Formats: sequence, structure tokens, C-alpha cells
Amino acid sequence: MNILSYSPSIFLLRNTFNRSFHISAINYALPTKAKKKADPMTDKIREDRKRRRYEKVIDKLEKFKLQLKPIHEYESERRILKELDVRKRSTVELTSEETTRRLMLNRDWAKHKHRQHQQEITLMSRAFKSQEDALEQLKLESEELYDKALQVDSKLIPFIRRGPLYSLPNSNYDAPDGDYFDTTNYFTKGFGVNFMDHMKTMERQKWTEIRAERRAKKEEKADDK
Repeated sequence: MNILSYSPSIFLLRNTFNRSFHISAINYALPTKAKKKADPMTDKIREDRKRRRYEKVIDKLEKFKLQLKPIHEYESERRILKELDVRKRSTVELTSEETTRRLMLNRDWAKHKHRQHQQEITLMSRAFKSQEDALEQLKLESEELYDKALQVDSKLIPFIRRGPLYSLPNSNYDAPDGDYFDTTNYFTKGFGVNFMDHMKTMERQKWTEIRAERRAKKEEKADDK
């Protein structure tokens, strides 16, 4: 619409109610900053350098593998290890008669233990049955005696305890004096290299390389100018 086509009434309304209209500040667009073109070769070199750095750490950790804490109870004495050939028993070949005799002995022993087990079970069953029958007869005679019979007898297994006892100190006792030597074995070996110190060293080397690259770029820009 052309501004000349406006009627005078519109300009009058605009001049009359000028306080109701506000004009915002004019914002001029700034020129966009030129984006730095990412060099794929530089990114690839940086990634390769990082990968090689991590591979070095992994190789060092694999070289010095984690050492397990030794268990002295499972380790034999060196004297015994040296005498293994002397202590080694030669295998004895059993004859057929000896093999048969041992088999028969094992069978007879198994039969004996089975009979013994059956006898123990029979005796226990008879004792429990007699106890139940006696309790049933006692319940018919007296409910009070039956309830008391079901209670635990504290005097069945006597238990006597004395102490703690205190005695007077012995005036003639000469306490030994001397130095205390701690002979406890402590296991302090883990990785052959301190992992955290090694990572800090690698981090310092990385930042040294980054600063060197930045310094080289600044020098190149100064030469171009």
C-alpha cells in the first residue's frame, strides 16, 4: 500500500495517540565470523596421536600385569621344593590278588557301617516311640504333670562358669625390656608402574605438544603478515 493513499484521519489519529506507540532500538546485523575450516588431516593426526598415547599406556600395563597377593599357606618351603625328587614316591603296581582283597575289604566295611546305621535308627525310633507312649499315658493321668514334662530341664546338662578372676600382681616379676620389631608382611605391589603418575605425565606431554603447535601456528601467521 502506498503511503500517499492514507487518509488525513489516519495521520491525525497517529499524532493524537503518539504516547501509545513505542519504537524499539534499531539493531544492525553484525557480519558473521568466518568459520574456520576443519582440516580433516589435522583431526586425523590428532586422533592418531591420542590413540598411540593410550596404546602406550595399555602396553605398559600389560607388561606389568596386576600381581595377586601371595597366600603363604599355599606356598611350599624352598627346602621342600628342592627335595621333591627325594620325597616323590614311586607308584606301586598292585597284583590282581591284592586288588581283589582291597575290593572285598571295602565291601565288608560298607556292609558293617550300613548295619550299624540301621541299628542306630532302630534304637532311636524305639526310644521316641516309648517317649510318646509315656507322655500319652501321663496326659491321661494329669494335665499338670504333662505340661511340666514338656518343659526344658535346665539341670539336665549342668554348666558351671567361674570368672573372670583377678589376682594380685607378682612383685618379683621382671618385665622384659626391648625394642619392638614389626614382622608383619605387607603386600604393596600392584602394577609395576604407578598408573596415576603415568597418566599425569602423559597429560603434561599432551599439553606440551598442544602449546608447541599453537606457538608454531602463531609464528606462521606472523611470517605471513
